[in-house]
Amino acid sequence: MPFELNLTVSAHDIDTNCVATPTAVVKYMMEAVDRNMLKCGPTYQELMNSGLSFVVSRNAVEVLRPLKEYEKITVSTWATPSKSFSFPRSYVIYAGDEIVAKGLAIWALIDTKTGKLVRGSDFSVQSYGTGDEIELSVPYRFKLPKDMPLTLCEKRIVHYSDVDRNFHMNNTKYYDMLFDYIPDREKIYMSSCLINYVGEAPLNSEVSIFISEPEKCESGETVYYFKTEINGNTNIEAKVGVRNI
Repeated sequence: MPFELNLTVSAHDIDTNCVATPTAVVKYMMEAVDRNMLKCGPTYQELMNSGLSFVVSRNAVEVLRPLKEYEKITVSTWATPSKSFSFPRSYVIYAGDEIVAKGLAIWALIDTKTGKLVRGSDFSVQSYGTGDEIELSVPYRFKLPKDMPLTLCEKRIVHYSDVDRNFHMNNTKYYDMLFDYIPDREKIYMSSCLINYVGEAPLNSEVSIFISEPEKCESGETVYYFKTEINGNTNIEAKVGVRNI
């Protein structure tokens, strides 16, 4: 059975159009996971105490329409049992009975003592509530073409306000960071975003952000590809879809 969390779109989570920013949308999804773990156990801290840690490796988000200021929403989330090294997590954001956003994250469970990945067959997610992976209208896998021309946007330092308890950039922070480099920011909203988390961005590290030229899709989306690097090594790869407000 899914876990549900009721929230309100905060005035501090909106942009100039009074709709939730990309990071806010993903933050609501991730907050539901944290609350799910806190209520149903084992919690994040309990896992850490036992030498285990969940790390997101891939996340796909689809926004059917922008979330409005002060809109009351319900975030539903559930885990999917797996025998591989992947731990899928599904999300749905409702405004009343309307589905306004969906997401699928793929997590890995790491043994912090050995650095090795833990198989799903060796860790049960039943306590969190389980179900089948959610279906998205966008593919949750993508590969950045090696020959795609990318232009350097900026080199950015990871500040203290960017990091989580592990002193690496919080996975939700990337969304607003990338979206800021898309032209006509005030005229669009994030309709989809797929991120491959390849490497971590530690506190005080310098992140180089690269962007592609826009690509028009038959679906009506305009898509941009991103890549970020730290010391020449890939940090994340992303495919961001936008639509007009």
